[in-house]
Parts: sequence; structure tokens; C-alpha cells
Amino acid sequence: MNTELWDKIVQFDFDNPPSEYGFSTRLANENYWTKDFTEKAILEYKKFMYLAATSEFMVSPSETIDIVWHQHLIFTQSYQEFCDLIGKQIQHIPSTHNKEDFSKFKQAKERTIKFYENTFGTQPSDIWEFEGMYESLNLNKAKLKLRTFIIIGILSVIILIAPFYLLLKPIYITIDNPDFLLYFIGLVVISVIILEIYNKDKLKIITRSFDKNSFIYSLQPFELVYLQTQQLSKVINGAVNELIDDETIKVNTDNTVKLVIRGETKSSEQLQVATTLSEIGKTAYPILLTHLLRKPIFWNIVNAMEAFKKYFIKSKKFSQLFYLNFGILSTLLMLGSIRLITGILREKPIIHIGIVVIILTIIIIYYLNRLTNMICMHTIPNLYKTHILPAKDIENDWQWNYFLFGSAVLTTTFIPLVNYADRNNNDGGSSCGSSSSSSCGSSCSSCGGCGGD
Repeated sequence: MNTELWDKIVQFDFDNPPSEYGFSTRLANENYWTKDFTEKAILEYKKFMYLAATSEFMVSPSETIDIVWHQHLIFTQSYQEFCDLIGKQIQHIPSTHNKEDFSKFKQAKERTIKFYENTFGTQPSDIWEFEGMYESLNLNKAKLKLRTFIIIGILSVIILIAPFYLLLKPIYITIDNPDFLLYFIGLVVISVIILEIYNKDKLKIITRSFDKNSFIYSLQPFELVYLQTQQLSKVINGAVNELIDDETIKVNTDNTVKLVIRGETKSSEQLQVATTLSEIGKTAYPILLTHLLRKPIFWNIVNAMEAFKKYFIKSKKFSQLFYLNFGILSTLLMLGSIRLITGILREKPIIHIGIVVIILTIIIIYYLNRLTNMICMHTIPNLYKTHILPAKDIENDWQWNYFLFGSAVLTTTFIPLVNYADRNNNDGGSSCGSSSSSSCGSSCSSCGGCGGD
């Protein structure tokens, strides 16, 4: 291995000079990638380019690396400087899908695997084996969309009410109130409790089926903060608080904030906060928060997490779980509705059963919506709290403590500003799944390999 060349490649910064929508930010934004996966994909791209620079044969990228490569080609100056650095003009050769190309690229892929393993060791499966970031979840897509299923389900319940009314009427007329209400409410409560226990256990089982190299196991603290709270403002509060702790930002006595030290940042999120505050000057925190809520570096977190949720709820495994919940809850609603219809037709008092049916309808809508968010707000955060983080040394890591303990670890002088901002700002990133693309990071498959001149 040419250690000197590899060291130069590693040190090459695709984000130099820093900008609001630089290489890494744009790459993550356009593909709905997490921060760690983006960094890992760029590193593997560098390894691939090292192989291309030092080999005498064609090497072939994975789908993920090809995405990074396409992105780098757009940044023409950076790409030219990179090629100058490695001493070779690496050409991107697209596949024309003919038989000769298929054989050529297949051989290139086989040689690339061997060359990579001899140089760097085993290829990371999440970058080299799967077609994209989300494929590592091992989730097959459901044939029926949830929205379509809900419509079919509602229509089915309406159609079944008539035959079930005829079936249940002889039984219902023998049960007086309040006995029926007590039995019915008890049945609903027991059913919901059982469903809650089953859902949590089933979601845990599904997460265990994810590939162990999946991005889910390498989420950043701020990504988990968003998953757990569904509020992008909470993420920004954390980034700002770190700068206050470092005395880069000062909280004034009039509850405004101002930048004290320029250039002293430890992450791209902190750099964005400092840059924005430098541009607008001393200001009230809600104003700063409003500006930061629009920045790509923070919206990347929303996009990636929402794309994950959207990908997950479209899966066959989750759909089956949703179908079960919908079936049980709609059956309960149908039983209550038939009791209500029976009372109306027999001219009996229906106020109490009517109220119960209305409340149950609201509960079902809330519960099913909550189920679609449970993987984000409960399952994944709890996975980190109970299994992943106990194996890590995070005692002195403020971001992880912020994920675990929330606003309790914020600086005392900053808490009043956060509370005021929470009362006066709408977050815009409050629901996992609202802004992600259905492509969920689909990759270009037209590239077969590369060659050098």
C-alpha cells in the first residue's frame, strides 16, 4: 500500500472551503442519508479512488459509492484537484447494458473485491453490498399502501355492520345498561393494553432483523433527539447550547444572544449556528431559531429520519402489524356502533353509548397514528438507551447526555430563552415522514466502473 498517497487522500477535504450547502451537506440532502452514513460513504469513495489510482485494471464501485462519485463530478474544481492529488485522471465509464459490458463489469467487480480486501480488509456491507442506505433494513415493501388499506377497511366495516347487526341484535337486547357499557369499556381497555404490549414487542423483533452494519446502529445524538421528540427545534437548542457552554455564544441580560468568538466550532451544526449569528448579529433567540430552522444542515436530520420512517411504514412487516391493530380496533368500534344502532331502532336512551362510540373513534385514530410513529419515538430511542449506549463510554459526551436527559442538561441561562422560543415558534419538522421523498435514496445503477488514462 502506498501510505503516502493514502494519507493525502484521507486528508483531502471535499467541504473545503466550508459553505452552507457544501459537498457533504448536499450529498446527504439529495439522498436522505444520515450524517454517519454520509461520512462513511465518502471514506469508502476515497478508498475506491485509491484503488482506481493504483490499479492497472478497471475497478467497479458499489451503488452507494457511485452516488458519491456522481456528486464529486459535479464539483468539477474539487474533482480536478483530487485527480491531480492522486496523479491520475479517473474517468467515469457508464454501462451501456450490452453483453460485452456485463461481462467486463462483472470481472471488474470481482477484481475490485479482491484488491480492496488485500488493501483495506473486508468491505463494509452497508456500503458495498446493498443498493442504498435503506436496503440494509432488510424490509420488503408491502403490496398494499396503508392509505388504500384504511379505505378498504372502513368500507368493509360499513358493509359488515348490517349482517353483524342481525347476528348480535338477539344478544344485545338481553343486556341492559349500564352492564353493556361496563363490559364494552372493559373489553376496549383490555384490548388496547394487550395491543400495546404486543406492538412494542413486535417492533423490537423487527429492529433485530436489521443488518448489524445498518445505519440504524450508528445514528448521531441529534438524529435520535429528533426521532424521540419529533421537533427540529430541540436539535438546534442542543447545538446552540454547546456553543454557550464553550463561551462562543453569550446570553445577554436582556435575553438576547450574540457571537463572542468566531471560528471556534467543533461540528458542521455549530459552524452553521455561529455563521448565522455572525450574519444577523445580536438578536433574540426565537429570531435566530427561525433562521436556523431553514438551514440544510439541520433539515438533513429531518429528511433522513423522516425517510427512514416512511420507508419503514411501507414495509410488509409493519403493514401486517398495522392490519392487526386496525382489524381489532375497528371490530371494537363496530360492536359499539351496532349497540348504538340497536338502541336507536328500539327507541332506547343512546346518549352514553353514543359518547363512548365517539370517544372510541377518536382513540382509534390517535392510536393508529401513534403506531406509525412508535418506531421513531420509542423503539429506536429505547434500543439505544437499553442496548447500544450502555456499551459505549458516553459519560463526558454532552450530546449523548442531551439525548438521554433532554432539557435537564441545558445551561441555566439558556433555559428561559428555549422556553420562550418554544412558546413563540412553529417547528416545521414536527412529524416524521412529511417531507421525505419516496425514492428514499435510490441510486444510479448506470455505472459499471472506471478507468484511467
